[in-house]
Amino acid sequence: MTGRDIFISYSRDDRAAARHFAKCLEEDGFTVWWDAALHSGESFDQVIERELRAAAAAIVLWSPRSVASRWVRAEATLADRQGKLIPVIIEQCERPIIFELTHTNDLADWMGDKNDTRWKGLVDDIARLVGDRRARTAAPSPAPSAEGASPAGFSAALPLQRERQAPPPPAPRDNVTALPRDIEDSQATQFFVGADCQDIFHCLEIGTDDHGERRYIVAPQGLRIGRSPPADIILSDRRVSRAHCLVELDGGALKITDLGSTNGTYVDGKRVEGSASLGVGSVLTVGTVTMRHQVRSARVMSERRYAVG
Repeated sequence: MTGRDIFISYSRDDRAAARHFAKCLEEDGFTVWWDAALHSGESFDQVIERELRAAAAAIVLWSPRSVASRWVRAEATLADRQGKLIPVIIEQCERPIIFELTHTNDLADWMGDKNDTRWKGLVDDIARLVGDRRARTAAPSPAPSAEGASPAGFSAALPLQRERQAPPPPAPRDNVTALPRDIEDSQATQFFVGADCQDIFHCLEIGTDDHGERRYIVAPQGLRIGRSPPADIILSDRRVSRAHCLVELDGGALKITDLGSTNGTYVDGKRVEGSASLGVGSVLTVGTVTMRHQVRSARVMSERRYAVG
């Protein structure tokens, strides 16, 4: 389902602040959900979780009261796993230790001035997340051309307009497509793809400490994730099992299979029992590491460093 642009998480004691933020954000053109929108007779915990999962961005209002709230902590954790957490300090406090390293907007003394650079920064952060969601779900499907229809198995909502892509790569030889030169300089020179999807790649992307990305292409043979070889993605994390999970192509999505890990494999915050689908834009969590499933074109891939699985 497609939800509101913003979900606001807050402590009941900070209701006035939540109302003020909701009003200002709506004036700036966003759609906002906070639990004042609950209707009589609704199961509030189910509605809140549904709205949180469906929103493009989740703002958590940190205060001494919300820090002590198990509900707010749980909502912040789920939002963080889904890659859409935007924390905001509305009163000086010691945030939960797990969120201390997360960039946080400090609006503790903000008086409602929308020209304040801190408010503008918050709006920019939200706009990026909302824009990413709209690009995935609202972009029109490229019209079929003489070259053929859109690649089968990929959502028409993906922003893959043909006129913005680089020229198509040479015709595949025995189902092998050569990669651009700067990609050859990394870990591999060839990648196996279907003949009808030769400029599209499924990837798992991990943010790095320097705010960059490390990208792993999911090859037809799949990617094994674990704490030691022969895993393709090796994560030095004690919560990760030696053979943790397997990621495989499954049409227009990825299939995740837990390999009997001790601490579990999670997709968008839900533990995988056996196998599960990882749709485009969904987040895979292994140990303390989160990886987002993205689909990239050959042009985009050639502009950034990545690894091949």
